[in-house]
Amino acid sequence: MSTNRKLGLRLIALSVVMKLLLASFATQFVLVDDAYITLRYASNLVTHGDFVYNAEEAVFGITTPLWGLLTGLLTLVAGSLVDVALIVANIALWSWAAWLASDLVSERFRFTFLALFLFAPCFVDNQLLGMETSLFVLLMIGSMQNALQGRATASAAFFGLLAITRPEACLLSPFLFAALASHCGAREALRKLLRPAALACLLLPGIAWATFALTTYGGLIPQSMLAKTGWNTEHYDDASPLTALWRAVPRLTFIPFIDALPSKIATVLSSALMLGIAWVTALNWKRGTAASRAWLGFYFVYITFYVVGKGATEASWYSIPSSVALLFALEPAWPTWLSLESRALRTATLVLLISASSVAALRRGELLRYYEDGYGESARLLNQEPTGRVVIGEIGVFGFHSKHAITDVAALVSPEVLDMKRRGLSFIGIVRESDADWFVISETALTKNFYPSVGVVWANVEEREWFASHCSELQTHLDKHTFKVLRSRVSVVARD
Repeated sequence: MSTNRKLGLRLIALSVVMKLLLASFATQFVLVDDAYITLRYASNLVTHGDFVYNAEEAVFGITTPLWGLLTGLLTLVAGSLVDVALIVANIALWSWAAWLASDLVSERFRFTFLALFLFAPCFVDNQLLGMETSLFVLLMIGSMQNALQGRATASAAFFGLLAITRPEACLLSPFLFAALASHCGAREALRKLLRPAALACLLLPGIAWATFALTTYGGLIPQSMLAKTGWNTEHYDDASPLTALWRAVPRLTFIPFIDALPSKIATVLSSALMLGIAWVTALNWKRGTAASRAWLGFYFVYITFYVVGKGATEASWYSIPSSVALLFALEPAWPTWLSLESRALRTATLVLLISASSVAALRRGELLRYYEDGYGESARLLNQEPTGRVVIGEIGVFGFHSKHAITDVAALVSPEVLDMKRRGLSFIGIVRESDADWFVISETALTKNFYPSVGVVWANVEEREWFASHCSELQTHLDKHTFKVLRSRVSVVARD
């Protein structure tokens, strides 16, 4: 084994130890809210044989079928320790991706690339959340690596699974073909892809899932995509189009939490990033390789898709594929000094990255435990009540701990709510129309009469009076108020 390979293995091993320590002591293996949605699908699959969020409600509300099925397998094997198993799986998948990625960069800059790939805060943070992104990145890199080496069937096998991991995988397909064509020519690339083995690897996973989805849910478009589609104005209402773009690009490129930084620092970082992207693009135009140009093309298509389609969502895991793609596209732009050939520079780089990732993990841990404590306690309280319907905005943690049917105010798993929102119903209006039994609502929502994704808690005096006369508070935990609807059977939970 070459010296560079041994160095890569040592970096991977160090990163695994660091991430397990952070998961144990910083985030305590608590997952992000969205990961618990997938876990509820997986739990119902294992327990009842139905791949659904609510029992007897066949709604395609999961955008990552393959990760949901793998989560089901982990649930079956790990049981109550499935949260730990998910983090371990994420770390293992990312480590595998790093091993594959090391073949796609020159030996001179391999240490720098792997240091960023394995220890950069945005990447480390993502692996501690329980989301599907590590699987997506592994399959993305595997597809590209094999395409660049002319292995059409292997590339198709990776891409076939990638396509049922997240829908935006289709954005990578033209760049994979370009990479394959760079090795053997466009005509030969097409001929290889049309071979039975390659076609089977490429199409069978999608066909199998499409058949299941049509049979089970009656459609192929995830409800969660329908609910989330559209410009995410929450972060940009006060901004000009140029300012909005200046915030959106960093969100999708290495700095997903740029909005949390002081304004002047955020502006400087955004400006530096924009100049860096322009520089990388220019150098790729002059002396880029087939690989770096393919990755750069995917980067631009990916961020355009999110900026136009969603306004650059605040969810940090959407920034990972684009950040990885740009990291690969840096190859022609690496300055010589970034080879970090001295041991002192390499050690200092690792210390800096590990320190930054540790601080990010500690801050993330506080937020994760806030959700787990608040919504988890609400779910445990209502689990003492008879079964019934709960209306809630944050359906992850609460749904994972709850035995109740849930109406989702964000409409990720509740198609009927989309019509209610189109008709301008308030939160109380949704509670009443869905015949809910309980709800939990934040102190901020009650005092400010504002509810994200809906608009207001009550729309008029009549609804305010109905709330006062028909809703009995059962408990206040942190800033979450749990109410029982007196005219119904059970309770409902709402998002801040």
